[in-house]
Amino acid sequence: MRAGGNIIGPMKHGRSRISALLVAALLVAVAACAERRSNVEFSIRRDRVLDDVLKNTRTLKVYRDLDTIFIADVLWYKPELRRAFVASLKEEGRINDEQAATMTDEISKKEGRELEFIVGFYTPDKSWNDLDAVHSMWRLALKGGGGEPVAPERIEKLRVDKMQDAWLFPFITPWKSAYRVTFARKGSLPGADRYALRLSSVVGEGSLVWEPSK
Repeated sequence: MRAGGNIIGPMKHGRSRISALLVAALLVAVAACAERRSNVEFSIRRDRVLDDVLKNTRTLKVYRDLDTIFIADVLWYKPELRRAFVASLKEEGRINDEQAATMTDEISKKEGRELEFIVGFYTPDKSWNDLDAVHSMWRLALKGGGGEPVAPERIEKLRVDKMQDAWLFPFITPWKSAYRVTFARKGSLPGADRYALRLSSVVGEGSLVWEPSK
């Protein structure tokens, strides 16, 4: 019987340890759920802005036979989107009233002078991905309505990890390069309600179109 008693003691002790581990695991799971829930609440505040991003993003995929030539995801980065981004920063406490006013004022100054697009660009050959190069193999042109196409005023390659508003561009993946393409509001661009952005090169070409909401 003593031998039996020696067996029962460790079994009870083992069960206690298992119960304690289960309780600890449950507490960790509850904490993780709470953390995930707060993240969901955080993202909900941004849903409206991201919905507008998706509405203003166009995708162009060009293939030859079964080979990808290029993939371009392009967001027309409207002033309304940029103001919404500033509002989200202020709501989250990341900027104060004075900073928000300064950023909003800067957006207003550019609104009448420029059209801005954010481009996520993929090419299978990295040497092709040179939109910002002086002697790039690509030509970009923006046409307003039925007018003549206008060349970009500047093209800037972006460091996404350095951008405060990077979350606005979910289409930019590690396989794509990111660019900011800016057009001066001149020629056919001022007052147009329809825009067509054309990308062309010796390897492929295509257009992305933004039309008035129906």
